[in-house]
This record gives sequence, structure tokens and C-alpha cells, in this order.
Amino acid sequence: METLKTVAYFFGVIAFGMWLFRRSWLEAEIRRNDSSEAPSDQQIRWHIRHLREDMHALVLINYTLLIVVAAAVVFEI
Repeated sequence: METLKTVAYFFGVIAFGMWLFRRSWLEAEIRRNDSSEAPSDQQIRWHIRHLREDMHALVLINYTLLIVVAAAVVFEI
């Protein structure tokens, strides 16, 4: 159980650092996009297609994590 707590702690620290970095990068990206021209229809369609692919990947990852956590709770791993 102690190993699980250690892994969870390090995972939390790394996730928090990534969140902070991502947030500062996103703010800079928003400022840069506000000063540029609007994208074309083809670019918008391309972005929407890739957003759908990303959402599909996230759903699969979240479902897998749900199954792992449920198995850990049920079987007390």
C-alpha cells in the first residue's frame, strides 16, 4: 500500500507541473491567435476532425482507467 501511495504522490506532482506548464503555454497561444487572421474553412474542418480523434482516444483511455480502478476496488489489488 505504501508503494501505491508513493506512485500516486509522484504522479500527482508530475500532473500538477504539466498542468502549470500547459496553462502558461495556452495563455501565450491565445494571445498569439487573437492577433492573427481567422482560419479558412478547410483548416476548421481539419481541426474538428482531429478534435474528434482526440476525444475518441480520451474516451478509450478513461474507460480503461475506470476498468482498472474498478478491478482494484473489487479485487482489493
